[in-house]
Amino acid sequence: MIIKVEDLIKKYKEKIVLDHFNLSLEKGDVLGLLGPNGCGKTTSIMCILSLLKYDSGNIEVFGKKDIQNEYGIKRKIGIVPQELAVFENLNVRENIDYFWKRLVNEAIEFTGLQSHEKMLQKKLSGGLKRRLNIACGISHKPELVILDEPTVAVDAQSRKFILDGIKNLADNGASILYT
Repeated sequence: MIIKVEDLIKKYKEKIVLDHFNLSLEKGDVLGLLGPNGCGKTTSIMCILSLLKYDSGNIEVFGKKDIQNEYGIKRKIGIVPQELAVFENLNVRENIDYFWKRLVNEAIEFTGLQSHEKMLQKKLSGGLKRRLNIACGISHKPELVILDEPTVAVDAQSRKFILDGIKNLADNGASILYT
């Protein structure tokens, strides 16, 4: 079991955001969390990653209950946040290299950024910025990839490329959780 969430409850003051939320993710699974804005998708991810405290319930990631200080487990996880997590004044190659020195070429090829690798992030289109964000999150070949709205504000062609890439990650053994 890669992720196991049981009866997760998370409140913000009196508002219940997650009400007995359950989830399980096995090796090679692709699981999408769907719902309207504000329904708790990102909150659940933040709890799973031990970045946000929750009120009650149980969460296990790679068999561990709290991964906040579990750096061996964190190395197995690739995170692609909804907000771009790249540097504006670095080019594509430098951005990916900043996060993970190894496997930069594979990440560039996987996301189709070969012809853009010398471009600064701020010069990329929205879809290419999303691809770069993904490349930074997967360039270390994680076993678990968490993508928070990876196709938001991208054109249909980029959306298809990104979704095909997610399927390819799963086909190569990664477990995928995305919103």
